[in-house]
Amino acid sequence: MISRFIVIVLALGAAAYRASQGAFVEALGLTALGTGLLILRVAGTRPMLRNTAYACFLLTAASVAIVVVRDFL
Repeated sequence: MISRFIVIVLALGAAAYRASQGAFVEALGLTALGTGLLILRVAGTRPMLRNTAYACFLLTAASVAIVVVRDFL
C-alpha cells in the first residue's frame, strides 16, 4: 500500500502549492482527495468513516466540475 501513501502526500502537497498560487477551488479538490484517501486508510470496517470519505470524493468531483465549467465558459 505504499502507492496510496504516495498519492496522499502528492495530493496534499499539490493542494498546498495550488493554494499558494491562489487557486483555491483546485486546492480544495486536492485536499478533499487526500483527506478521503486518508480516511479510507484509517476507516477499516467503520461505515461512518467510509461515508465521510465518499463525501470528500464527492467534493473532489464537484471541484473538478467547477474548474471544467469555469475554464470552458
